Amino acid sequence: MLNVTSIRGNNQYAAAHYFAAADDYYTKEHPGEWQGRGAQELGLTGPVDQAQFARLLNGQLPNGQCIQKTFDPLDNKKRMGLDLTFSAPKSVSMQALVGGDKGVTAAHDFAVTRALEQVEQLAEARRKVQGKSFRERTANMVIGKFRHEMSRAKDPQLHTHAVILNMTRRADGAWRALSNEDIYRVQHELDALYKAELAKGLQAIGYAIRLLDDKGNFELAHISREQIEAFSARSQVIEDALAHEGKTRATATTLEKQVIALATRPRKNESDRKVVKQYWVEKSRKLGIDYGPRVQLDGLPCDPGSSSRGGEPADDRLAAQSLPAGLTPAQAVVQYAINHLTEREAVVRETVLTATALRRAVGLAGTDEVRTEIQRLVAQGALIEALPVYRMAERRDGPALSLAGWKNHLRELKGWSSNQAHQYVTLAIKKGSLVPAEKRYTTHKALAREKAILAIEVAGRGAATPLMQASAVVTALEGTTLNAGQRSAVESIVCSSNRFIGIQGDAGTGKTYALNQAIALIQQASTSGVGYRTVALAPYGNQVKALKNEGLEAHTLASFLRTKDKPIDARTIIVLDESGVVGARQMAQVMRIVESAGARMVLLGDTKQTEAIEAGKPFAQLQENGMQTARINEIQRQKDLELKTAVELAAAGKVGPSLAHLKHVEELKNPSERHQAIVNDYVRLTEPERRETLIVAGTNAARREINAMVREALDLAGTGRYFETLTRVDMTQAQRRFAPSYEPGVVIQPEKDYPKIGLVRGETYRVQEALPGNILALEGRDGSTTIINPRKLTKLSVYHPERAELAVGDTVRINRNDPGRDLTNGDRMRVASVTGGIVQLESIEQRNGRPERFLEFLGTKPLHLEHAYASTVHSTQGLTNDRALIALDTKSRTTSMNLYYVAISRARHEARVYTNSISELPTAIARRFDKITALAVQRERLLNPEVAGMSAVRAADGRQLLPHQPLKAEPRQYSHR
Repeated sequence: MLNVTSIRGNNQYAAAHYFAAADDYYTKEHPGEWQGRGAQELGLTGPVDQAQFARLLNGQLPNGQCIQKTFDPLDNKKRMGLDLTFSAPKSVSMQALVGGDKGVTAAHDFAVTRALEQVEQLAEARRKVQGKSFRERTANMVIGKFRHEMSRAKDPQLHTHAVILNMTRRADGAWRALSNEDIYRVQHELDALYKAELAKGLQAIGYAIRLLDDKGNFELAHISREQIEAFSARSQVIEDALAHEGKTRATATTLEKQVIALATRPRKNESDRKVVKQYWVEKSRKLGIDYGPRVQLDGLPCDPGSSSRGGEPADDRLAAQSLPAGLTPAQAVVQYAINHLTEREAVVRETVLTATALRRAVGLAGTDEVRTEIQRLVAQGALIEALPVYRMAERRDGPALSLAGWKNHLRELKGWSSNQAHQYVTLAIKKGSLVPAEKRYTTHKALAREKAILAIEVAGRGAATPLMQASAVVTALEGTTLNAGQRSAVESIVCSSNRFIGIQGDAGTGKTYALNQAIALIQQASTSGVGYRTVALAPYGNQVKALKNEGLEAHTLASFLRTKDKPIDARTIIVLDESGVVGARQMAQVMRIVESAGARMVLLGDTKQTEAIEAGKPFAQLQENGMQTARINEIQRQKDLELKTAVELAAAGKVGPSLAHLKHVEELKNPSERHQAIVNDYVRLTEPERRETLIVAGTNAARREINAMVREALDLAGTGRYFETLTRVDMTQAQRRFAPSYEPGVVIQPEKDYPKIGLVRGETYRVQEALPGNILALEGRDGSTTIINPRKLTKLSVYHPERAELAVGDTVRINRNDPGRDLTNGDRMRVASVTGGIVQLESIEQRNGRPERFLEFLGTKPLHLEHAYASTVHSTQGLTNDRALIALDTKSRTTSMNLYYVAISRARHEARVYTNSISELPTAIARRFDKITALAVQRERLLNPEVAGMSAVRAADGRQLLPHQPLKAEPRQYSHR
């Protein structure tokens, strides 16, 4: 495991003592050693001298020269360096420190060295040329490595503090402060690299490993989980403290874990190291740990015949991992990484691809093999490498454009000629004001899917007969309250000869109302035998419910795609609501079905709101490629003028003015205080007002904490009964097929019967452990054990089991579709009674003062319920309420324009924002996380530098590069297949 911590402060001697002092807490044999080209250039060799190390932390070179100090802008403390702490798995620490196998320690040291070699390539320093600041890639560092061997709880913990000093040497020979932003960016890749190299080194000296998960964590196979836990005293203290609060690491908030960790963290103190090590030996004997024939305990050699650990031939290791047939280990792990990442993104960054492959490669392949395989795929053309892109050196969060993109930007911005722009960009790259961004890759599968979507739409142009004549529609709409945009939408739906049409509407502009008017016209115009049927689809259950409330026949998109016999024909109109959150895979599927049936399709959505969780943004691409699209932008939802103005400005991307029109923006630095303020405002409302109030949280952790606080404030905590509930685990298909992805204790629920192995649809099975051969051991509710290979079972849902208190009055959310009870994922209900083991729920919606429906659930089975006072933004899209209370943390990656726009636009009357920093909020909200498409990568590659007429922003975010030039239709290649 790798942790990266900034070393800052004003006492370099204390910092040096922490790392380099040979006290009884750390091992005395290892005072530290130097690494890095920068250290070599300074003549730093041999053991680290503590006094010299302190001077270097203060920026003083061996020759007496002092580097200009830099300070952290948050607390104005001096930046002295970075601490990269590499910690070995617990069983590895035990084998090295209790078993005394120096080969294990050497494997750890080598893995750390390899990771730091990679880090060193990222070193940069600032320099000024003609008053302008640039960054120079120096690729040299001064690193002091300090290997420590004991945790604060006096358990064996082999770990190395790699202190990267705040200095690097530029090409002109000057030593300057180190720019370290890139180190944080690649932290996950470095962690994966360390683990992969450590596993490789351990196997080379004969140790077998046991994978724990899909993140690269592992232990030595011959040391059991129970034995490891016995040597993890500090971890157990935290687990006990969490259990006392009714929580686990999976369900506790980040804040809870931090508080408990601080409260249970003992101070360092002097201790007799020999006594501690003797205690480790005696403890190992009591636990029956056999460290094997290579090592000895207390000076006595172990019996070689009793060793439970040992090496495996390479072929046996590969068989144990059950790799796909015909692939080398490197090919298999890189293919896994590609499959896993491209399910969510069509274009992936090099560091993310490498890190994901390395996590999967633990025990199978090393760093060199993984990188060689990625290069092989690129050389073959199987993996498409995007053109190199460059960022401004001083704006790492700014746009990353290709050479052509920057040249076109300059030509538009400055009015320069092609030659002037070319010279300027070339010089900027040479000087370092434009720096290379990391490589990006896409796949032929992603490219073909995007091409297919556009080709199917183009082939459908002019392929349908208008349902009504335009003149008849104009007459029929006379006297209606439709605005111009809504009228245009209605006319497009009923008068178009195109199979596919789009309705692009800002949030709250009445897209569904316009749709209903169009459907009413179609029904009026239908003659006997030529009637048309409308089927509405939406990505999420709550959106389906809203459509049903409008009187439409509605289904989730996923359930429609799963249905084998789809009753659609040429007289069917498919309406896809919230099209902007539909990924390319599902969009391609539904469009092929519509084309094959000769049906029509209306796509409703807003490209400004949240995007699909899966890869692609097809609704935006279809519009940009010329799909007939009506636009509605007159807001109907907001009844408060100031709020309406705020939403309109947010839709236009004007962050500051939008915030200025919100009546309530409150700053509270502490997350818990911020959440409590939201809860206080919520509970002040009357019960009817609460029913029409949304609490929007940026993260699931914040959502859970707010839910708990609301229950406390409403005096519900402690008044109900605890039930086992299930919360869905977010996994890609690649993860679902890989056994170590399933944590022990998670619950599997089959979506179909598997009679050959005894799995029953809808029943729950708890994962015991992942076994060699990609096998999962499951325990049924009756205590029976079942063995499965998840690669062969594709219809499995995965859940975290939790203990949740349900009390009368609790608001809950259904989190699993249940067609038998007419329940969809996202339905909100209220707990009406808890009697014995039975929970009765009532609908939030009422009729004549009474709930519309009641349901009973037996608590003898896990319940698919969760508290629903707060929601994440994805769960709220498509909903409308009177007010919204919104938590926005400027430090969170989820805070963006997408989240802000969706959240404030849900409310009719009032939107209240609670943040940690009002001054930083506009910048945080201004971020947009637009997906990059495979076609954008292809167009960049095909783009001639002389092509004019496109903006740099379009080149960056994948919007149409060649306006008004749709792709050629290729229906025979992409349709029906």
